[in-house]
Amino acid sequence: MLTFRSTELQREIEISSVHDLQLEEARRFHVELTLAVHTMDDSIREAYRLENEAGVLFDRDWMHKARKKRRITLAFATEAKRCLLKLEGIDGGIGARRSLIDVQREKFMHLKQSRLRSLLADELGPGVYEEIENDAHEEAEAEFKAWLEENSYQQFYVT
Repeated sequence: MLTFRSTELQREIEISSVHDLQLEEARRFHVELTLAVHTMDDSIREAYRLENEAGVLFDRDWMHKARKKRRITLAFATEAKRCLLKLEGIDGGIGARRSLIDVQREKFMHLKQSRLRSLLADELGPGVYEEIENDAHEEAEAEFKAWLEENSYQQFYVT
């Protein structure tokens, strides 16, 4: 079983338990892993540079261990990223992955609709907006059910 000793979370994490992390833990762990990979990349590059430019031979055993540790850390970082995407609602599963643009657009449209409802309710007066919204819902529901029937679709979305 692969494990990673996280200084950020102050415990050893098994790769199989990465998806059990809470959102904030997953964020902190992913940052720690990303920094660790970058640090290892810098060390490996420096070893090659010293050998090529100064003739200082690096320890082949050290290089093997460093590359192995990098691969393990990268595996943890990949799992942490998947966990983050799931926890942040960005990854909806196979074939349903939503981009950050989609998430942001959805958030903005929700905020805009909420604000529009509030302004219309204030402008139209008590009860009038709610009546119009009810009528719109009923008409849309009827059109939706007709569309389902026309295309022989089973209804999954509850209106």
